[in-house]
Amino acid sequence: MRVKGDTWSAHLQRSLPAVAAIFSDEILLREEALADYLKAADTQGFSARERLYQQDEPWERLRDERDALTLFAEKRCLILQMDQLKLSRAATNALAHWLAAPAEMARLCLVGPRPDAGQQKSAWFRDLEKHATVLILYPPNAQEWPQWVGLRLQQAGLEADDSARHLLCELTAGNLVACQQAILRLREFAGARIDTATIRELLADDSRFTVFELADAALRGEVERIDHILGRLRGGDAEPVLLLWALHRDLRLLLRLQSEDVTTLCREERLFPPRSQWLRRAAARIPARTLWEALASCAAIDARIKGQDPSPPWPALGTLALRIAAARP
Repeated sequence: MRVKGDTWSAHLQRSLPAVAAIFSDEILLREEALADYLKAADTQGFSARERLYQQDEPWERLRDERDALTLFAEKRCLILQMDQLKLSRAATNALAHWLAAPAEMARLCLVGPRPDAGQQKSAWFRDLEKHATVLILYPPNAQEWPQWVGLRLQQAGLEADDSARHLLCELTAGNLVACQQAILRLREFAGARIDTATIRELLADDSRFTVFELADAALRGEVERIDHILGRLRGGDAEPVLLLWALHRDLRLLLRLQSEDVTTLCREERLFPPRSQWLRRAAARIPARTLWEALASCAAIDARIKGQDPSPPWPALGTLALRIAAARP
């Protein structure tokens, strides 16, 4: 069964699905929906957690969990992190095994990117929709963006005039994570009422050194600025996983810009100027082979962040950003 985003919390309060799936290309929307799920799981006694990662091929583990004896078992949630939705036979068989008779003392939640039209027609996805609760979250488009920002401000208990909301929309340029981080910062330091002067004072200067500015500098080919930005980020509390996500997201967009209609893609993905212009220029500047090699580097860096590779992630993140910035036809 598929549910809508605005009914997700109410649905979870009624009963915790034996199997749930959360899909979105926006990390903020995914993580918020997962947080709602885990909160509901706590209230219903499923407080133990275990994260499984698709790249680790955890399919035998899923089968074992499904078949585990329930006597004296602890209620638990398994969170399956998926990085792509083209599944192997072992994966589809393991999921089908679970869906056929879900474990009594365990709940399974899949979290991954938004499925395209073809993936939604696949046999395993149709089976998932038949036996599980499926949530697909879409980010606001360009027309919806101001309303989304206004709602987030309201939810944070902030009152902003039209000029302040417009400026915040411009500064965050359709970037959900950046907007939410900005709102949290405003709530912490600005009080309940904010205006354009407050936003510029608290956000405009700092915005140059957000995780997204590293990705933007790489797109613009600003090699000399990347080390400076990385130094600021490492000296602060930036999470390497967010840096990797921002770079990985842009690499995927660049590959799509090289093969799809640019106008349509910019509209669908809410690519606002000036960022849309940077992306277009980078797509023309960077060869597809370089982009694919950079995506492979993302997987290696992800292993470092997760501790599967003992090497530190920060040097590799810098190398990746520099490779994107320095690439030429």
